[in-house]
Amino acid sequence: MRIEELTWPEFDRIKGDVEAVILPVGSVEAHGRHLPLGTDTFAPLEIARRVEEKAKLKGREVLLLPPIWYGHTFTLNVYPGTINVRPESLRMYVGDVLAEIAAEGFERIIILNGHGGNVYPLTEAAEDVVELYPDVEIVMVSWWIDFRDEILSVCSSQGHAGEDETSVMLAVRGDLVRMENARGRKIRRRFRTIRKDIGRELFPDGVNDDPSRASADKGEKILELVSEGVLRLALGEVE
Repeated sequence: MRIEELTWPEFDRIKGDVEAVILPVGSVEAHGRHLPLGTDTFAPLEIARRVEEKAKLKGREVLLLPPIWYGHTFTLNVYPGTINVRPESLRMYVGDVLAEIAAEGFERIIILNGHGGNVYPLTEAAEDVVELYPDVEIVMVSWWIDFRDEILSVCSSQGHAGEDETSVMLAVRGDLVRMENARGRKIRRRFRTIRKDIGRELFPDGVNDDPSRASADKGEKILELVSEGVLRLALGEVE
């Protein structure tokens, strides 16, 4: 079920049947010359959609919230089209959304995160909310991190706008992918360096990995593995 499609009486009636609420959070930022700016939101949206479908097949219900499109993306802000939100703004905004869901009586909330720069603000937002609502459990899933082993059973490498993300986008919105422009390499640094233009070094052309080996078939396998894992979380089948 999607909350935005329900009337308030419908919403009020179904609340007791919902196993978990899923909030997708992403970003609008550069993803090489081959992927759309909304990649980090398209991916968790598709995973959430599949989780809802799979839950229905089991006779269970999860509630999907509209996504939060903008995230904290300081490093990629050197590229056109990137929209960076300050971490404190993201923390407060997401915290308010989570608090409203908690106040409605839902006790299991999954933040389905699609962007690395969001991790700390989202964690802090969740901590703020469970201080106010101690019976609430919030699980944050950063799909490419928390399902790394599963993804690397499909892809030879991972990285920003790399093989895994490009494969997922080929499966989700292949019409938006420009594989003729898909090129890049893995950049590794031992220490975190904070500098205004550091993104051009860490993500040349907005990429940190080789996306040329991506395929829609790999993307489909990744989406199935991740959505199955998130489904187990949503249904409380993972401790």
